[in-house]
Amino acid sequence: MKKKILFCSGGTGGHVFPSVSLINFFKKKEYETILVIDKRGAKYLKKNFFLHKIIEISFPTRAGFINKIFFYLKLILATFNSFFFLRKEKPNFVFGLGGYVSLPICLAAKLLNIQILLYEPNLVLGRVNKFFVRFCMKLFTNTDNILNLPKKYLTKCVEVGNILREEIIKHELSEKNNLNSKKTILILGGSQGAEIFGKVIPQVILDLSKNYRINVIQQSLAKQVNEIQNYYNKNNIENYIFSFHENIGELISRADLAISRCGSSTIGELEFLGVPFVAIPYPFAKDNHQHQNAIYYEKKGCCWILQQKNLSFDNLKEMLIKILDNNAELSLKRKNMLKNNSKNTLLKIEKEIEKLI
Repeated sequence: MKKKILFCSGGTGGHVFPSVSLINFFKKKEYETILVIDKRGAKYLKKNFFLHKIIEISFPTRAGFINKIFFYLKLILATFNSFFFLRKEKPNFVFGLGGYVSLPICLAAKLLNIQILLYEPNLVLGRVNKFFVRFCMKLFTNTDNILNLPKKYLTKCVEVGNILREEIIKHELSEKNNLNSKKTILILGGSQGAEIFGKVIPQVILDLSKNYRINVIQQSLAKQVNEIQNYYNKNNIENYIFSFHENIGELISRADLAISRCGSSTIGELEFLGVPFVAIPYPFAKDNHQHQNAIYYEKKGCCWILQQKNLSFDNLKEMLIKILDNNAELSLKRKNMLKNNSKNTLLKIEKEIEKLI
């Protein structure tokens, strides 16, 4: 009899992309799969992706007693609906990948004694994972050094690496000669960084282009694409500006250096494809997890850190000059990144699940 896994995640691409990878993998292994997601997370899915159920729940962004009351009422209703949904579907496992949509599903799974699995790619446990780690069977992690994990739950942890998109795993690594005179710089801001990156970084690139041959690939908000593109074109800087790209792996593989936020999915993809990066953590990320991610990769010798409060023309220019003038360090960081253990992540997860069947 086929085993059934219900995956739940939402909010950001960092939660959703691993869910999609897991579903595609386990479908090939002849598991039945279900995805529960919220409306924000659904926008990251391809149109032809099978979507079973949407649950809308999010933590109130505005302070106040009334907003919290509405949140808890929505949580109770979502848990009630999740309870009957799980009773109908009867999954063998509920696999939570973060986001508030995981909260009612995992609560209902606990009430129904369904085995709970969790995945945490960051150095800090997300709030939902932190609550449910006491109830889960396994906590899959990118690293064995989760900062806020109580020691009594260490036996539940299985270090598997980053769950990456299928197109990243399949992408062939290219040989790079960092002694080339021309460098390709990739700027990845996403929704939480593209606007400020679009204001500061082009000015620095223009100044550097007077002494360095630079090609720019830059992610921006849709409203900024034409403005940034025109700026580079006007100043004869080779560029590709995009808001969304179907195959981000192809763009990453072309880069010698990246400037990036520190969401786990993004830096996991940079790491796998061997692109050293200047880490600019999003300062308002929950539990400051992007800062902790950056520190982790800095200690591994994979990146340089520049805090957003220090993101100025002079500071960024000074850092990039030091990087561009030191090909040996750039090559070393690339080698350090390629030592990652994310190639067989899905197989590791499958083996652990088989132990529970």
